[in-house]
Amino acid sequence: MVRRIVPLLTALALLLAGGTVLGKPKASASGPEKKFAGKVLLSDKRFPTSAKSPAAYTAALKKQSKSRFQEDKDKQQWKIHFAAFLKKTPPDIEVKVRILDMSTRPATLVTTFEHFLENRGQRALVSSFTLERAQVGVNRNLVVQIEAGGVALATGKFAIIGEPERYTGEVDFTDEQTR
Repeated sequence: MVRRIVPLLTALALLLAGGTVLGKPKASASGPEKKFAGKVLLSDKRFPTSAKSPAAYTAALKKQSKSRFQEDKDKQQWKIHFAAFLKKTPPDIEVKVRILDMSTRPATLVTTFEHFLENRGQRALVSSFTLERAQVGVNRNLVVQIEAGGVALATGKFAIIGEPERYTGEVDFTDEQTR
């Protein structure tokens, strides 16, 4: 089961140097809103909330993002943090986050959950989700897709890696079962 984690940070809390609020860029946007428009960046750690300049913040996001995630063997799950930069403003404050398994043909829906933006016009969000091994399996190629009104606003590809279950092929029968 996927457990939706309360949003770690909201776009209003992500302040960049010079007063740029993530999701509401200044008129001359050259920061992450423009660079990553339509993309979902993924990481195994929380994304930073600020930097000295928009260019430094963009570089920090790019450096931290990754596309392969190793399983937490004790918990048998993957906790994935994401920063989504929407290519256009959603019509409402509710967006859907969909996780699709691209390892199968056709692609299958793994899970979906709602995410609520702080306000209308917001074009960036930061949150996280947890995938359980029992639900997803291991060694899968997945896509996270943020959509509103049936339109995809941002996507990101990633792989979950883990050790598959190994079967010995040995079977133990009781005396009663062999009769």
